[in-house]
Amino acid sequence: MLTKHHCLIVVLPMLVFTAACPPDKVPNPTGSCEAAGTGARAGYHAPGPDAQWLPDCKNPLLREYWRVFARGPNSASTIPRPDGEELLQPACAGPAHELAEIVKRYGLCEQATSSEQVEIVNSMKPADALAVTHFLHGQLRFVADTKAMSIRPYAIPAEIIEACDLHPGRNSQALNEMCDREKDRWNSGSGVGFYYTGPGAVELAERLNELYGVR
Repeated sequence: MLTKHHCLIVVLPMLVFTAACPPDKVPNPTGSCEAAGTGARAGYHAPGPDAQWLPDCKNPLLREYWRVFARGPNSASTIPRPDGEELLQPACAGPAHELAEIVKRYGLCEQATSSEQVEIVNSMKPADALAVTHFLHGQLRFVADTKAMSIRPYAIPAEIIEACDLHPGRNSQALNEMCDREKDRWNSGSGVGFYYTGPGAVELAERLNELYGVR
């Protein structure tokens, strides 16, 4: 039979087995859009069984870089975490900014350095977390950082492959070489010591912006 939470109970002679109840579904504060999958990203993040991906129904981009995962009606986290994110500085510096109270409430203006601070960042109200990610997506732009020899923000490995395959016939030799390296990295599972420099890195950042629909 089923309980009000639809937990399956199997009754056998002398034994009763109760399956784990699925978590109650958290309403999406941004609308009625449905999540396409669990929000997992290969080689980067896999949400726990109690985490519900809440997509931003009003996301200005084609996909989400920061994703909100609710564990209940009053507790949500984002991947990646937003604390210390440079793009939040306008909200941190301006007391009249629409996010000023939210970034202060959860200590998002600086990177969390203690387990207590991390817990606060990972326990935002879903509406607050989605407000933060919505703002961040409006500011998102991938850039090649020549000084740090990297792409900012961090380019998710699986999405690098997607970006490389957007227009393979139009890739420069520098980008093709970088993409071949990334595909070898993906196939081998190696993720240490990779740098992004030169024209290939600039072109890859442009492809990532196109993948996300960044204008």
